[in-house]
Amino acid sequence: MVDVGELQFRIACEGRKAAEVLEEVRRGLGEAALARRDPLVVLEDLGRLGDSVVGFIKGLSRLLIGYPGAVTLWETSGYSEAFLSVMEVQSPSGPTHAR
Repeated sequence: MVDVGELQFRIACEGRKAAEVLEEVRRGLGEAALARRDPLVVLEDLGRLGDSVVGFIKGLSRLLIGYPGAVTLWETSGYSEAFLSVMEVQSPSGPTHAR
């Protein structure tokens, strides 16, 4: 099988509700699964989310539990790194990476 790499999608978070951003993440994960590629989710300005970052992280964890492949998250605020590193250790379906 040929490795086609990750499917990258960028999501602008600044001033948006967590539910809106999570819906974009959900759609992106679905697209990546259909394409049989690992998703690379780039969360732009997560620190400027117009909603609770903790609520967003909780919703994100619900989306990632049981996902059929590796998910790489990239964001510069650092909010998700510690949380996702714990998920990587506990996830039965494989690694989830944060950058």
